[in-house]
Amino acid sequence: MTVRNDNLPMVPAQAGQALAEGGVARAREAYERFAEAGEMALNAFEASMAQTFEGWRSVMGSSRETAHQLTESNVAGVRRTREQWEAAGARLYNAFEDNAAHAMAAMREIGHRMLVASDTNIRANLDFAERVAKAADAREVAALNVTFLQEQARRLTDQMVDLHQTTSRLAREAAARTETP
Repeated sequence: MTVRNDNLPMVPAQAGQALAEGGVARAREAYERFAEAGEMALNAFEASMAQTFEGWRSVMGSSRETAHQLTESNVAGVRRTREQWEAAGARLYNAFEDNAAHAMAAMREIGHRMLVASDTNIRANLDFAERVAKAADAREVAALNVTFLQEQARRLTDQMVDLHQTTSRLAREAAARTETP
C-alpha cells in the first residue's frame, strides 16, 4: 500500500537521487575547503608560538647581558654572586625552554590526533550520505544506517581509547621530566 500526499509535488526517483548525490558532492567539496583552512590555521598558530618562544629567548638573552654588564663593574664577591645568578638563570631558562618545547609537542600531538579523528568521522558521514543517496529503497537505507551506526560506534570507541592512551602517556612523560633532576 502506497501512501500519497497530494500536497507535495511528484519528483521522479532518479531526479531525487541525482539531487541527493549532487548535495553530498557539494558538501564534500565544502568540507575539503574547510579542512584546508583548518590546516592553515594550525600552521599559523604553530608559527605564532614559535615566534613567541623566540621572543622569550631574546628577552632572556638581553636580560642576562644586562646583568652581566651591571655586575662587571663590581668587586670579586659580587662577581661570584653574578656567576651564581647567571648559572641559576641559565638553568631556569633552559628548564623553561625545555618544558615549553615539550608542552608544544604534546599539544601538537593531541591536536593532530583530534583533527585526524574529526576528519575521519566527517569523511565517514559523507561516504554514508553518498551510499544513502544511491540506495534503491527504504530497506537498503535502513540496512546502511544500521551498518553505519555500528561502524561509527566502533570508530568513536577506538578514537577515545587512542586519545586517552596518548594523553596518559604524555602526562607520564611530563611527570617523569619533573622528577629527574
